[in-house]
Amino acid sequence: MQRMSIALTVLVVCWTMGVNTVAAERIRILDRCDPATFNAPGPVLCNPDFDGGVTFDDFRELLNPASFGHPAWRFNAPYLVIDPDEKVRVTNRGGEGHTFTEVLEVEEGKSPFGKGRVPALNDPLGFPDPEVIPEVCGAAAAPIIPPGGSVQVKNLSEGTHYFMCCIHPWMHAIIQVGSEKDTD
Repeated sequence: MQRMSIALTVLVVCWTMGVNTVAAERIRILDRCDPATFNAPGPVLCNPDFDGGVTFDDFRELLNPASFGHPAWRFNAPYLVIDPDEKVRVTNRGGEGHTFTEVLEVEEGKSPFGKGRVPALNDPLGFPDPEVIPEVCGAAAAPIIPPGGSVQVKNLSEGTHYFMCCIHPWMHAIIQVGSEKDTD
């Protein structure tokens, strides 16, 4: 009986660790790039083994102020509420590299999100001064998460945190830490 109890305890501990691991993986970075058309004009932008289905022309067609970028390029959890001690795992399930970058300065009454670090994507979206890239989107400040890669966001203070992709600036997420969850 004692062996059964120990085995059950080990099983419960392993299951709990698995559940915690799954719970930590909360945000997926998604895109649907078609490698044949995205990689045709020059450098490899899309993982050649990825099966995305959205051609480069279809992607470009939605780069305008009205559409503000292709909807297949997104974070699958654009709004997330967590406890102060929780970690958030962000995993790139797309075919292109992306960033998951916290916007540090939010001006009262203005959108916290801005342009990215790729002028060719900023220009068609209608950003003023598309050459001026926010400091948080500099290459050192916003490292690229490659396809299949992940990062862990932790130690967020209570309050609202805004995140964006510095390559595809229409990709946004908001993480609310603590206060909203406490009112449930």
